[in-house]
Amino acid sequence: MNFALGQKEFNAGILHHHKLTSMIREKITQPSVHPHLHFKLYKLFWQQQDDIEPVQVHGKLYTSEAFIEAYCDLQDSPQEPGCLLPRFVLGLMFASDGTQLTSFSTAKLWPIYLMIGNESKDRRSKSSCHAFEHVAYLETVRKIFYTDAI
Repeated sequence: MNFALGQKEFNAGILHHHKLTSMIREKITQPSVHPHLHFKLYKLFWQQQDDIEPVQVHGKLYTSEAFIEAYCDLQDSPQEPGCLLPRFVLGLMFASDGTQLTSFSTAKLWPIYLMIGNESKDRRSKSSCHAFEHVAYLETVRKIFYTDAI
């Protein structure tokens, strides 16, 4: 049995979302609300004894080699003419999980969360720190089976 190949258009419902730029702006311009964001990156080393070579500690996004390299590349790049704003790398982390909306039906929703990687994972993991921001809600798409034979 042959099936028709090519693009098919499906209605996936409505995408409910917030603008990322406004959420990011709120996070980085209110230091009193978010004082634990790291904008100046650093490398962390551990040395057991004075006569032993120090070992770089990896565990936070903002201390990773890739993050530090991106930060250095940005600082070395030409600035926008007339702009004196500080320049830094911001790590955006997204997550999602299925949520059952009611206990008596099959209605589900997939919320998309945003976290800032410049905050310590120890703080991000605490629900009291409110590190997760709701960015979007995806509706569950029904499975549609079709057999367009050629």
